[in-house]
Amino acid sequence: MRILAVVGSIRRGNTYAMVEAACHALNESDIELIHLKDLDFKMCDGCLSCDESGLCTYDDDMSRLLDDVKKADGFIFGTPARWSLLSGELKVFFDRLNPLAVPELLKGKKAIIFAVGQTEGEEAESITIAADSVKAFCDNAGIEVVDTVIAKNCLEADSLITNNLVILDKCRNSAINLYKSLLVDK
Repeated sequence: MRILAVVGSIRRGNTYAMVEAACHALNESDIELIHLKDLDFKMCDGCLSCDESGLCTYDDDMSRLLDDVKKADGFIFGTPARWSLLSGELKVFFDRLNPLAVPELLKGKKAIIFAVGQTEGEEAESITIAADSVKAFCDNAGIEVVDTVIAKNCLEADSLITNNLVILDKCRNSAINLYKSLLVDK
């Protein structure tokens, strides 16, 4: 079983802490953590040649990552909420998965979604909306979302580590639930 954990944030802050907590709940040999800030990849130019060839015209880190994505049984997607949307980095990652769209190579996989933001109270709905944008991608790709964890009121880069360990526990439990759901399918 293979799980690909994707940190859709440039910083090594709260989003990273959520994804890392989930990874620590699983066997290291079953998971690959990808921090998008460590990759060198371009934005999709929408040429759509990948619809026929199954290959991207760009030769960069993202094109080399496509095989790992194909082989994954499940995903952990982490994003900061920005203007009620997923991060730009994660959106570009999703766009670059287009070579897998026409042959439906993501269909039947499973995922958990983590979203984190600074707002609280009624305004925190923006974080849920950001998570929903990740879910919309999953729905379109045929990926079943097993769980979603929302972290609110994270003003500082390390808010979760210093103030809200309950959320990190939820991330670990979410990862365990993803793993168990994948076992059922095996």
